[in-house]
Amino acid sequence: MTPGDLSAPADRFTLPQPGAPTPVRFPPITRSTLENGVRIWSMPHTAIPVVSVALVVDAGAAQDPATRHGLASLTAHLSEEGAGGQDAIQLAETLARLGTHLDVDAGPDVTTVSFTSLRRFFEPALRVLADVVTRPHFHEPDLVRVRELRLNRLRQLSRSPATPADRAYLASVFGAHPYGHGVLGTTKSVGAITLDEVRAFHRSAWRPNAATLIVAGEIEHDLVVQTARALLGGWTRPRGSNPENQNSTPEVVSAPAVPLPAGRAHEILLVERPGAPQSELRIGHTGPSRRTPAYHALVTLNNVLGGDFSSRINRNLREAKGLTYGARTAFDLRRAGGSFVVQTSVQTAGTAAAITEILRECEAIRQDGAIQADELERAKSSLTRGYVRNFEAADDLVRGATQLVAYDLDDTTFDRFVPFVEAVTGAAVVDAARTYIRPESFTIVVVGDPDQCRPQLDTLGRTVAVTRPEF
Repeated sequence: MTPGDLSAPADRFTLPQPGAPTPVRFPPITRSTLENGVRIWSMPHTAIPVVSVALVVDAGAAQDPATRHGLASLTAHLSEEGAGGQDAIQLAETLARLGTHLDVDAGPDVTTVSFTSLRRFFEPALRVLADVVTRPHFHEPDLVRVRELRLNRLRQLSRSPATPADRAYLASVFGAHPYGHGVLGTTKSVGAITLDEVRAFHRSAWRPNAATLIVAGEIEHDLVVQTARALLGGWTRPRGSNPENQNSTPEVVSAPAVPLPAGRAHEILLVERPGAPQSELRIGHTGPSRRTPAYHALVTLNNVLGGDFSSRINRNLREAKGLTYGARTAFDLRRAGGSFVVQTSVQTAGTAAAITEILRECEAIRQDGAIQADELERAKSSLTRGYVRNFEAADDLVRGATQLVAYDLDDTTFDRFVPFVEAVTGAAVVDAARTYIRPESFTIVVVGDPDQCRPQLDTLGRTVAVTRPEF
C-alpha cells in the first residue's frame, strides 16, 4: 500500500494529528481623527471589491439608568426606524438598492452600527449609516411599535428555561453593578421608557468624541476620511462635553470595575418551573476583564475544563454520567470585568448529581499536576489551528477591530494569540484556575420542577432560596 493510496481503509478510531498553526498577521490600522472627535480606522483588504464598515459608539447596556434597563438597546433599534428624512421602509429600500443592510447591535459595553457593501456603494451606504446615527427621527408611533415588539419578545423569552437562568445568574453574580441586568431590559422598565428619555440618552451617549468608524476593504484611507468628514463632520458634541459648562447634559459614565468573588458559599437559587422535564443550570461567579494578563491561560483553561466538546465537564456529564446532551463553560470577559459560568441542561432526576460533578471538576483542575500534557496540547491545538480563519474577510477584520475599541486592546492582540497560547504551560493553567475559579464562591442557579429538584438540592449543604427573575 503506497502513501496517498485512496483505496486504503481509513482508521476511524485514531484522531488525526493536527498540523502547525498558521500565524496571524492582523493588517496595519491607519488612524485619523475628525475635528469633532470621531476616530477613523481603516485596514486594507483587497481580495474582493467590498468594504465592511462599523461605527462603534462607546455606550451600551452598562450605561442604562437604574430604573430604565433596556434603554440603550431600545435607543439603538429605534434609531433605524426613521432617519434623515426617510422612514423605516424607505431606509430599507435605499439600502436594498445598494445591495446591503444595516446591523444595529447594543451590547454590554458598546453599540455598533454596521454594513458591508460593494466598494462603489461605500459613500451612499455610509450616508444612510450617518443619518441613522446622527439624525434619527425618534417619532412616538415608532417608539410604541418597537416597544411593543420588545415587550412581546421579553414575554416569549420568559417561557424559555435558559433566559430565566441567565437573568437570575446575572442578577445574583453582579448584583447592583451595571452588568447585572440583560441588554433587553424588563417589561416594567421598557414599558416606562418615554420618547424624551430616548432622545436624552441618544444626546448623551451617542457622541462623536465617543465614536470610532472602522472600515476594512479595497479602499484608500484618504477616501475614507474625506467621505467620513463630509457625512459625519457635522455631528456635534452635546452640551456637557465641556466640563466648564455647568448647564449641560452629563456624559455617559463608564461601568466601575467588577470585584472578584469573595470566599464564601452562596445559596442555591431555584427558579420554579413545575413539570419541567429538565433542569437548566448556571454555576459560577464574577471574573476578570478582557484586559487581564492571564487571558491566554484563561482561554486554555476554559478549553480544558468545558469550552470544547472533548473537555472534562462535557465528557463527564454527557458520556460518563449520561445526564445531558452537552455542557460548556465560558469566561465572559467584558470591559470592566466579567464572569466564569458553567451552563448545561440536565435530566431532572440528576440535578444534584450534575451540580456535584461540576463542583468536583472545578476543584480538581485547581490541584497540583491537574493538567495532563496530552489534554493541554489538544486544548491549545483546538484554539490555535483554526484561529486564522477569524480574519479571512473584511467583515472579520472589522469585528476584530471592534474588539480592540470595545476593550481598549493594542494592535498586536491578534498577532500574539497563537504564540502566547502555544507558550501556556500546565502550571500556568492550574495557577489561573486557582485564581479565577473558586467553587466555594459559586452562585448556583437551577430552573426546574420544584417537587423533584428541591429534595435533591437540600442534600448539597447550601441554603436553597426560591427566586423569580424579572422580565
